Amino acid sequence: MRVLVVGGGIGGLACGQGLVRRGFDVHVVERDMDLSFTGGYQLHLGVPAVSALRNLLPATSFEELLGSSVGSWGFSLAVRDHRGRRLLHATEPEAGLSLDIDRLTLRQVLALGLEDRMLLGRSCQGWRVEGDTVVAELDDGAQIETDILVIADGAGSKLAERLAGRPTSFPCGLIGVAGRTPWARLPANTVDLLGEEPMLAIGPGGTGLFASAHDPARRAPIRSSSTVTGTLSPVAIWGLIAVEQALPTDLGQLGHAAMLDISAGLLRRHRWADQILDLLAGSHPESVSAFTFNAADPEDLAPWCSSRVTALGDAVHAMPPTGGQGAATAIMDGDALAERLHAAASGEVTPVVAVHEYEAELRTRAAPAVR
Repeated sequence: MRVLVVGGGIGGLACGQGLVRRGFDVHVVERDMDLSFTGGYQLHLGVPAVSALRNLLPATSFEELLGSSVGSWGFSLAVRDHRGRRLLHATEPEAGLSLDIDRLTLRQVLALGLEDRMLLGRSCQGWRVEGDTVVAELDDGAQIETDILVIADGAGSKLAERLAGRPTSFPCGLIGVAGRTPWARLPANTVDLLGEEPMLAIGPGGTGLFASAHDPARRAPIRSSSTVTGTLSPVAIWGLIAVEQALPTDLGQLGHAAMLDISAGLLRRHRWADQILDLLAGSHPESVSAFTFNAADPEDLAPWCSSRVTALGDAVHAMPPTGGQGAATAIMDGDALAERLHAAASGEVTPVVAVHEYEAELRTRAAPAVR
């Protein structure tokens, strides 16, 4: 069975891996020419997402994942104000291994083995259905015939909007800026502030900042000779969240250094603590990226009649960053879709019924995360 995945983000690559592992003829269309063109913020993958990746990835890639992550048996978070004073400490034990990994590294791990199946620097503009075949129409005029088309091109997807007959998400009024700071560049008081657990600082003027120490070489679950080139040396990964009125609407087009300077200036105006400002001051400008956030309506997920065209991840259930569940939910989408399509390839159900069952499961699983 042929499957074309549109979008080489976390969910699209995870789905592609699971389908290849099950013997499908898979190709992934990705608009970026280089998979390192992505934000560098940190992701928390709980037990269900790690279990899904164990199902999706070949053994060697799963070893790469464990060797490139920080492992834990639960989630903890220090909540502070903008002056660095602790407000509360939240913990949540998990019944199994969870992982913290930065988005860049995870994307590279998920792409391992898919290199010859990726159509980089291209995008899908639409599709048409001819009997049991879906014909995808690419931006360069090429047409690709496939049995199943999977839309995984992120929040604000025009393809998902066409499938649903209306937008699948809407701007939620937040802008994010993320970056990485080498641990060696941090002053001692910033190191003490971060400690060994993630920090969420809440400030005035609609600002907040997440930061975490990330050191896979010391805290990975296993020792592995990693071949990925993501974030493997000790760094602090930080992400600023601000209301859209606080930052320029074209921030993402202003260049890395300008994004960093404007973000630091915003925090200075609101009198954030020096040890938090030093976190941004030591960042490599080229690691900084900006993005806007969308959110879906949890009561209106995948509101279309099932067919040979479906969608996953933020294209269906975009969610604000505060829940930290977007990447994990997209990974579980990919696992569920690969499993359902495998049942179709085995003759247990038809492809359209397999898609229908996947979409019903998606609505149930994703709605609580969006809320």
